Amino acid sequence: MKKTIIRKMLTSALGMMLITSMNAVAFASELSSGVSVTDEISVDISKIMTVSNPDLNNVDGPGMSYSYEINTVTPSADNGGISVTDSDNNTGNVHAGPENGVILLTSEVSFPVGTAVNASQSGAENKKYFTATTDLSKFTAPGIYRYQIKETLEPQDPISIGVNDTGDRERYLDVYLENSETGLKVAGYTLHDKYNNKTDGFNGGSTGTGQPFTGAAAFETKNIILETQVAGNMGNRDHQFPFSGVVKDNGRSFCAKKGEVPDAEVDTIEGSVSGSPISTTLAHTEKYYISGLSAAAIVDYTETNNTPDTYSISISGGNDSNASQVAPGEEKTMGEASVNDSAKVVFTNALDTVSPTGIVLRYGYAVFLIVAGATLVMLRRRSRKENN
Repeated sequence: MKKTIIRKMLTSALGMMLITSMNAVAFASELSSGVSVTDEISVDISKIMTVSNPDLNNVDGPGMSYSYEINTVTPSADNGGISVTDSDNNTGNVHAGPENGVILLTSEVSFPVGTAVNASQSGAENKKYFTATTDLSKFTAPGIYRYQIKETLEPQDPISIGVNDTGDRERYLDVYLENSETGLKVAGYTLHDKYNNKTDGFNGGSTGTGQPFTGAAAFETKNIILETQVAGNMGNRDHQFPFSGVVKDNGRSFCAKKGEVPDAEVDTIEGSVSGSPISTTLAHTEKYYISGLSAAAIVDYTETNNTPDTYSISISGGNDSNASQVAPGEEKTMGEASVNDSAKVVFTNALDTVSPTGIVLRYGYAVFLIVAGATLVMLRRRSRKENN
């Protein structure tokens, strides 16, 4: 009888221990979602830059960098609450982490100029990571401990280089510690915003019970097209008109190509660097594509009239839209224009039929002098004959 009672008590106790253990595992697993534990004490935290381009699979980096610092913080309703509850209604209080309990092994990520980033029409994600690690010697008991991570941008005004990054600059890292046979161990991490929305870094994040994060950093690159149109009855549609220009884009490289839309599988950003002169020649309807520019890029094109005729040249998409007479050897420049303002710049070179009246008007004064001189010579000869 006593053996039966003891057996039942042991079975019941073992069952309670198993349930408690399962709940603890479920609690840690549920609340540590959102980041990947790279080893027993460290975790990688991501920064995402989403890059888009209509044609290219890669573009030059925007020249954006981020730095991070981590500090202990007192849990409150302003940073995710003073307690957390998992899906099984297990609740745990959150404590301020001890000083230097979590440190950053790496504290910077960058998307520099001169290093290609992936791009697509809808936007390709480029992830960089910085690493946090836990110093278990700073902790004296198991529990949930909170730290604040702050993000700093360079440049501080990302729009100035064409990057849209209005995301939150603060995240909160909760560290879950539990007992082990040898002491404390890290059971998991949770990275979240002040509304307790979980995320894996300083980027979009998921929508929780509070407000969602603002969007991830976005780098929308653009393309611009230069085209020549020849108009008028006398315009030479086969002639190659020379163009020169400069693209200013924070020292970034771009893809420059004449004749057809760049091929994402073949064409790359190599070979052309902003600030360096570019040149090409274009006949009627021919196009010159410059791809992979940031929204902050400035372009300037100049056409040279290398024909023996005076063309009337007008520009659409540039700062100088007025038609002007451009004599042989002279130039017509569009002036600096933002890529944001125009995706296409068209130089229209017009030369119409010259009428006989036009010839008389153009050379009338010279003809008048010739006729007047001939008449004067004839009158002098007649006067000499009469005197003789």
